Amino acid sequence: MGRCSASTCRSRSGAEVARAADEGAARTFEELKRRAEDDPDILAFWLGGSRGMGRPTQYSDYDIGVLVAEDAYAAISRELGIEGGYKMDWRPGVDLVLTTFPLLEAFPGWAPEERGYRYTFAHLTPLVDKTGRATPLFAAKARVPAEEVAGFIHASLDHALNQTYRALKSARDGDPLASRLEAVSGVNPFLDAVFALHDARLRPYHKYLTWELQTYPLTRLSASAAELSTQLAAVMEPDGGAALAGLLRQSEPAFRAAGHGAAFDGWEATLPWILAGRPEGAP
Repeated sequence: MGRCSASTCRSRSGAEVARAADEGAARTFEELKRRAEDDPDILAFWLGGSRGMGRPTQYSDYDIGVLVAEDAYAAISRELGIEGGYKMDWRPGVDLVLTTFPLLEAFPGWAPEERGYRYTFAHLTPLVDKTGRATPLFAAKARVPAEEVAGFIHASLDHALNQTYRALKSARDGDPLASRLEAVSGVNPFLDAVFALHDARLRPYHKYLTWELQTYPLTRLSASAAELSTQLAAVMEPDGGAALAGLLRQSEPAFRAAGHGAAFDGWEATLPWILAGRPEGAP
């Protein structure tokens, strides 16, 4: 891609520079895609991130993945100038992942420090999949592992209930800041639980939450996407503990119907107070 001189660059508007950079990144993407289609050592190719989901903004870069044969990995790594399998800003506006099937099968796993990367595979379909192995692998990465679902929902629900308990007790003790912080800290485990309840889906990154709720509704819950969004926003308000309690109270029947009532029952006599969402009379 050509470079402008200092004087020329100064004369170009920011929008023009951004447009030129985006066009250059688009060309890089198309060149890599053509190579992936033609090179027998490249087994799969995909576009991730916002662009891969069909939701790009003017700020979106190109998150490109290239999966190569194991015996070609070292040579292609040297050719592309990428070490460790990932390079941010590999080219202007392009982040590049280079991997193999064994590497991709191993990472991201389900360890706590890895599982946050798994959502990158949600709603992602390879543009090139010569062996047919990448597509089902992506689908598996985009879910809570089947053997982990029950335990994950239980632990997430217990965490959300505990945060509600802490938020209400802090409100009772006259500490509104602590109460709000405890309540907000319960949102992610609540979302972990409700998304996993729906075909083992993963909690989306927050920037995709509204889109997920609207496009792939949580049909086991009685609340609509708009209602759920309003309720989640209320958790950030001064009475956030009560709002979090309301989310748990409203979703309890769905969890119990799916066999996850033990997380609620573990709170024994404290449960009615937690779900009532009123700090008065805290145990």
